[in-house]
Amino acid sequence: MPNSFCFHRSISRLLTGVLGITVAVLILTAQARAFDTVILDPGHGAHDRGAAIGYVYEKHLALDTARRVEQLLKKQGLKVIMSRSRDVFIPLQDRSALGNSKRNAIFVSIHYNYNRSGSGAGAETYYHFSSSYMLAAYIQAYLVQRTDMTNRGVKSAGFHVIRATTKNPAVLVECGFVSNSTERARMLTGEYRAKIAEGIAQGIIAYKKSD
Repeated sequence: MPNSFCFHRSISRLLTGVLGITVAVLILTAQARAFDTVILDPGHGAHDRGAAIGYVYEKHLALDTARRVEQLLKKQGLKVIMSRSRDVFIPLQDRSALGNSKRNAIFVSIHYNYNRSGSGAGAETYYHFSSSYMLAAYIQAYLVQRTDMTNRGVKSAGFHVIRATTKNPAVLVECGFVSNSTERARMLTGEYRAKIAEGIAQGIIAYKKSD
């Protein structure tokens, strides 16, 4: 991950926009948060296609992105657990049970968005408990910085997987709109999904280094 002052300053601006506070000191701190395991949760699977346009299915995009994040995090020395590593259906309660099953862990659910009108665009990251707010903010900021997607911000929501994951910080990331023709064309390329994965992974690492 880049270490230049300019990069830190640009991410600080992004986080300031997300949080409404000055957080440069959080970016630059070297203290580590106490987690060594990341539970990645690719949304949907099997008969549950998620957002879909033609033969473009959210379940495939989410799994591919999660696998890319997995490899990046492992290179940073983190343990990674996947809720699914192939095209299978995992009930929501099993996903949240996995999120609660490990100590010293965080839970990141990866999704792609949909809007019936086709007008939606950009990335957004959700949290439920206030203890997950900063994790969501770091991921959102780095995801936007890496992909140049529209910043839809950090939002509170009651999605089951982040509401029922109570023992660890838990967030849900929406990585762009399948229903948006421009974003869909980008996310169908491995190069762009790699950028999305890099943004998520960089956000997780930055969060780990913050205190």
